[in-house]
Amino acid sequence: MMKVVNVSRRAFVGALAASGLVLAVGLPRLRSAGAETKYGADAMPHGWVDDPLVFVAIGEDGIVTVTCHRQEMGQGVRTSLPMVVADELEADWRRVRVLQAQGDEARFGNQDTDGSRSMRHFFEPMRRCGTYPRIRVAIKQAASSRGGKQ
Repeated sequence: MMKVVNVSRRAFVGALAASGLVLAVGLPRLRSAGAETKYGADAMPHGWVDDPLVFVAIGEDGIVTVTCHRQEMGQGVRTSLPMVVADELEADWRRVRVLQAQGDEARFGNQDTDGSRSMRHFFEPMRRCGTYPRIRVAIKQAASSRGGKQ
């Protein structure tokens, strides 16, 4: 059998305070006039870099080396980020090597490996690295010098 108990607002609020429950209401952050709001990777410390000459190298033997600037901690970034570049290059995955970057945020941009945001923030920059015209030309030249095999 259920029993209905009427509780006053004062008793309810007192119980919340006693139990340690705190309700927080965030106020919109005030920004100075003309300040640009940054989102995603651009809002992170050191932002992001999408310079293909930093992330992609093509050897004379046609091997494509993609530098992964995020640390692998079981989330798959050493495979997923280089695969984005390789896919855009239409490179044979068997001829792609992954190089782990050293900690150098000035060169590689933000290297945090937290928040499950590596693919979310770096998909587009890595895609642009793979579509960079000079990189694509180098892949085609390497392929033609090997008899058409990439």
